[in-house]
Amino acid sequence: MAVTAKPGTAPAPDAETAPATGTVLETVARRESPSMAHTITSDIGIALTRGRGCRVWDEEGREYLDLTAGSGVLALGHGHPRVTSAMREQLDTFVHGGWQYGCPARAELAERLAAALPWDDPVLLWCTTGSEAVEAALKVARAATGRRQVVGFLGGYHGKTAGALTVTGNAGFRAGVTEIPVAGLSLPYPTAQGHLPPGASLESGHDFGRGILEHPDFGAADVAGLIVETVQGAGGMQAAAPGLLRELRDFTSRNGMLLIVDEIFTGFGRTGAMFGFEHENVVPDLVVLGKALGGGLPLSLVAGPRELLQAVPPLRQTSTFSANPVACAAGNVVLDVLRDERLPQRTAVLGDLLVREVDRLDIGAVRLATIGRGLMTGVRVEQAPTADRGAFTRSVIRRMRGLGVLALRGGADGAVVKWTPPLTISEEELLRSVAVLGEALAAEAAAVRSGT
Repeated sequence: MAVTAKPGTAPAPDAETAPATGTVLETVARRESPSMAHTITSDIGIALTRGRGCRVWDEEGREYLDLTAGSGVLALGHGHPRVTSAMREQLDTFVHGGWQYGCPARAELAERLAAALPWDDPVLLWCTTGSEAVEAALKVARAATGRRQVVGFLGGYHGKTAGALTVTGNAGFRAGVTEIPVAGLSLPYPTAQGHLPPGASLESGHDFGRGILEHPDFGAADVAGLIVETVQGAGGMQAAAPGLLRELRDFTSRNGMLLIVDEIFTGFGRTGAMFGFEHENVVPDLVVLGKALGGGLPLSLVAGPRELLQAVPPLRQTSTFSANPVACAAGNVVLDVLRDERLPQRTAVLGDLLVREVDRLDIGAVRLATIGRGLMTGVRVEQAPTADRGAFTRSVIRRMRGLGVLALRGGADGAVVKWTPPLTISEEELLRSVAVLGEALAAEAAAVRSGT
């Protein structure tokens, strides 16, 4: 019988737990380190060996509550039985045939996604990763409009492949590896002042750079479209100000540009709606989807009306692993569970609960603010007992890890603790995550004051 450990503690060894202390991590490090590119290394120092629901276990058998969901991929949690069952069944029948051959799993998923999207005659262009789908969206925009440029927003993140980097706001990601060294093609991103509740009222008059685009020297006649996220994940969980999407829709329509909404992170219930653009009843020209759809396997696409997608000539955008049958089988179950368990609606409720609990924390010299939407929420350290709020937040996350909760850090200043857990997280688990945040904040604040 396995021993159940409290988060952050190691269980007594038995046949169902990890090997002796340190051996797995040491082996992983010894095998990986000599050949790992330093750009994808991490100093977290944990090798995860098992996951179930919202919990994961490391190489020593320690249990953690996972607030990351694999960078937002595992909307249904780790090892969801319906997802893994669909994967196994597909593995036993047909694993891969290439993009040239259809299969029942892909056909079913295409039909269901088309029915869920807002156009009368939608077309799906399958890809593998989010960055690849962004690249495909850029191609579609250029082919459909005859214009060359697509413009992104400051704080936006759309991937690190060469084309996607041209619309990613962070100049640091581009430095030395692309031809655009600064955020010269990024517009201001008006943000909400805090966490957006369901049905947030619309506002108008947002300064999203309209004056830049309309300036005669800018060359807007060569702008094919604007690409935007409804909540900026890499930007620190900043939600777009209410009404921004509506204004972008009106502006792009008047100026012959496409409105491209990157829903790779926000799609499939993460913000409290199936898609983030639904909060404002806006119909974009193109939508980019990925992450949660594959149930843990790579699966992405760009979707839009037929007249736009058909502008890309045949064979100009293909991908060997696109719409892999196993990923598509998982995707069908993801859609089933989102519907059966009403996860988008539940996510809106849990997001509000998270905000209320964070607001109740009283850590003295630490002042917090919650931002984002649904279960794409950031807790921003706005005031800390040290000038370097980013370093303070890094230490808080390290303390949370020691207390059995895994979270990631974000924001331009690194002062945001990110909540993107599986949408299946229980209220009890969510409350525990906030309690651990409070404990870690208090401990770090005390350490700063004492100089330890």
